[in-house]
Amino acid sequence: MLLTTDDCLLPFPTFPFEPRRLFWHKDAFMNIKFTPCGLLAILIVVLGLGCQKSKPPVSLAPTQLSPDTVVRVHWIGKNRLGIMAGAYYFMRIWELPQSTRLETQTLANLAAAPWHSLSPEYALTNQAPVALYRLLSDVVWNESYFEIRETSNQPAEMILALQLDPEHESQWETNLAAVAESLLGIGPVAAPGRGFGWSLERRTPPTHIELSRVGQWTLVSAGPAPNALLAEVTARIQRDHTPYVARTPGDWLEADVDSPRLAALLPPGWTLPPDLPKVSMAVTGDGGHVLTHAELSFPKPISLELQPWIIPTNLIHLPVVGFTAARGFKPALASWKTWNDLQIGPPPDQICSWALPGGLFQTYFAAPLPEADNQVRALAALLLGKTNPWLAAHGYVGFALDQDSNGVTWGNSPSLKPFVKAVADGSSSYAYGGLIPETAARVPTNIFYYHPSFPELLQQISGQTNLVYYHWELTGYRIESCLYTGQFLSAISRRPPMPLNSVGAVWLKTIMPRLGNCTTTVSRTGPNQLAFSRRSTVGLTAAELNFLAVWLESPRFPRLP
Repeated sequence: MLLTTDDCLLPFPTFPFEPRRLFWHKDAFMNIKFTPCGLLAILIVVLGLGCQKSKPPVSLAPTQLSPDTVVRVHWIGKNRLGIMAGAYYFMRIWELPQSTRLETQTLANLAAAPWHSLSPEYALTNQAPVALYRLLSDVVWNESYFEIRETSNQPAEMILALQLDPEHESQWETNLAAVAESLLGIGPVAAPGRGFGWSLERRTPPTHIELSRVGQWTLVSAGPAPNALLAEVTARIQRDHTPYVARTPGDWLEADVDSPRLAALLPPGWTLPPDLPKVSMAVTGDGGHVLTHAELSFPKPISLELQPWIIPTNLIHLPVVGFTAARGFKPALASWKTWNDLQIGPPPDQICSWALPGGLFQTYFAAPLPEADNQVRALAALLLGKTNPWLAAHGYVGFALDQDSNGVTWGNSPSLKPFVKAVADGSSSYAYGGLIPETAARVPTNIFYYHPSFPELLQQISGQTNLVYYHWELTGYRIESCLYTGQFLSAISRRPPMPLNSVGAVWLKTIMPRLGNCTTTVSRTGPNQLAFSRRSTVGLTAAELNFLAVWLESPRFPRLP
């Protein structure tokens, strides 16, 4: 028997509700190996994802990463996060009514996903999505540990451990059983000799799904029987009273992902780019900021040529509300087919971009090029000769030569008119462009901005010899610009834009005045290693927050829009 709505920790919309249309298929539940639905690992388990065996466990310390680990995630849980001093301001934003509505909508759409693609009517009348919603809510609110392991040429195993009170423990026993039976068509069997738990046997991987309880932890495992990972985690809880000990006490979230091995577990239709790195990440806070650190280890040495920084100081007007600098990417661009097809000469090795206050589209970039004038002329000829006929045939405005330079402009709107041209700044020449010509830019002088002193900022950048990428922004100020730039890109690509009255858009507008500075750096720490560091208000930049809202509001969610 399913629990009533009153038993849920978060408010759930009364059924029938309107989940988003998703592109999943019933047969996929029986054949796919792994579907990456974020940290909500229980959704992965109940969809019949392919878990296979690994070797017998070795004796591991709680913080040691097994060489067979593909994914490992430790989440401290919203309950504990709410009483931590280091998460004070972050939780004030998460507890806003608009944030709660977005969280509820997201979990509801995730919960309905497996059934809605099979039959929208079934999704509206079936109670299993309600049960899955409550399970997903528990993953958000409670401390959890998730791991997937796979030994070469052997089946993989996975486990989800949740610290639940007795009331929610009983909910998992009934609700997870209902979800599993609804999705897989197989009812679980009560565990013999135990007052809690059940198991489910299948012919296709994962052949054995089990729910059990050890101490204060509820365990959901999937794989073969016996499950070596389950045995190891069980022994660890009995010994240490926890399935996992954080590398640094106080971290909110820790994750380790072996991207190359994860790619092999993805179902058909899910692909990852080649040569992705192994990622180790930790997130914590200092009361007013979210602190994110990550290490990226690539399978091959990174082709980076870190030449001295060339910053177009005379092109950048102050004050700025955003500044980005990146370098070392010339080898990657030089091997990129799209760039070579342009036939406009060698690519740049660096680029800077910056944003000015006073307008939605006052964003500019400059890339140093030894022959910028010739290369921009070649690009202009390409756009006018080959791109314009295609634009005209599809009903778009074409590019036009800029009367004051050798470059081009596009569009006829006074507030948004992208351009690119060649300019000189001291001894360097640049390909220089933006979303609106600088002659139309408005830079107010009567508003105070929390922006760094530009000379100090440049000194900070130039003093780091291994720095690959630097980004600073006033996130709250940049959200609106990123939002409308995204709406513009959706319009020209003829895709439905995110409705500005949607839950995601309203959430963006609500948190906008509450977000401050965000600084991100990426540095080379070894021949095949990069280190990522960020200090921000909520952990994401303005562009990333906008993408998150668009994704959560997408009809294809949880697939990327």
